[in-house]
Amino acid sequence: MSDTPPAVLIVDDTAANRRLYEVVLRGTGAMLVHAASAEEAMRRCAEQDYAVILLDVHLGEASGFDVARQLRESALQVQAPIVFISAVFTHDSDVFKGYQLGAVDYILSPVVPQILRAKVEGFLALYRLRQQAQAQAAAIERAYDELHQAHADLERFSYSLSHDLRTPLGHMLGFGQLLQQRQASALDEQGRAWLQHMMDAGQRMTGIIDDMLVLARLSHQELQRADVDLSAIAAELAASLSAGQPQRQVRWEIAPGLRAHCDARLLRLALANLLSNAFKYSAGQPQAVIELQRVDDVPTFCVSDNGAGFDAVAAGTRLFQPFQRFHDRRFEGSGVGLSVVHQVVRRHGGSVRAESAPGQGARFFFTLPAPAGGTEPA
Repeated sequence: MSDTPPAVLIVDDTAANRRLYEVVLRGTGAMLVHAASAEEAMRRCAEQDYAVILLDVHLGEASGFDVARQLRESALQVQAPIVFISAVFTHDSDVFKGYQLGAVDYILSPVVPQILRAKVEGFLALYRLRQQAQAQAAAIERAYDELHQAHADLERFSYSLSHDLRTPLGHMLGFGQLLQQRQASALDEQGRAWLQHMMDAGQRMTGIIDDMLVLARLSHQELQRADVDLSAIAAELAASLSAGQPQRQVRWEIAPGLRAHCDARLLRLALANLLSNAFKYSAGQPQAVIELQRVDDVPTFCVSDNGAGFDAVAAGTRLFQPFQRFHDRRFEGSGVGLSVVHQVVRRHGGSVRAESAPGQGARFFFTLPAPAGGTEPA
């Protein structure tokens, strides 16, 4: 915001009046500018903006009403509030005429100093507020431009990550696979093990790159909100997970009729991460139990399992940061899934938290906007 003080234009052809107004308005923090004629008033308005214009109705041979019309309708397009000051009151029509020309007040002289000062101070305060609002709007616009540029940079980074890293990695994995297929017999047992370790590491790196791309896209992907059936999505995901490991004994308890107003694609991504984590970390249980329930009417949902669990207190805020791991190498993963869940829920204006302890399973609570017409009974 500019450090230049707000200005008040005093338009009056009587020098004594101009001196009186200046004395009354001293100490208001405003710069006081004088004009003794209509022509001078137009020149002064061409030089700068004003917080308020004090305009004499009887300006010599000119009419203050005509001056106001010129200020409003000329190329200058003066928008400053105008306060008419008149020594003569003939009819209400004079006041109405002033208001029609954009006046905000009409004061009869002799002017009461306290009233004039109070009115001008009010307009000065409004002017300062407008300046602050304009400065804030400009700052918001700059921030938006910077955010837009950051998103563009993120998209370029995502492309670079996808192309510049995946291409040589694909070559490495491709030649490694050829080596396994055609030259494995030429390697001893130790060599074959080393080659397999290399291939496994390459696959894990491919997964990490894919997860990083998902996180990058989540930050600026536009939401397509609709009333979404969480129960149906969860049931479909559960069936897919069980089909992948048919030897597992898993009891899925998915409450019917769970709905939220959200982006179906992103919600599927979040549920896929939560349910696959529950499926993975309950693998050691002879009878795994994985649930999706609603726990109140916010609505808040909960995905729980009876698996390995983790120390949620020790994890703290790191739990939803990318590439954080809280289990040993028995459980594969890149440590990105919960970051995806956090971003999806946060994009919808919700929150997510966890309750867990080692050996006691895990419970993840997340909130989402209610569907149109409110929530349905559980």
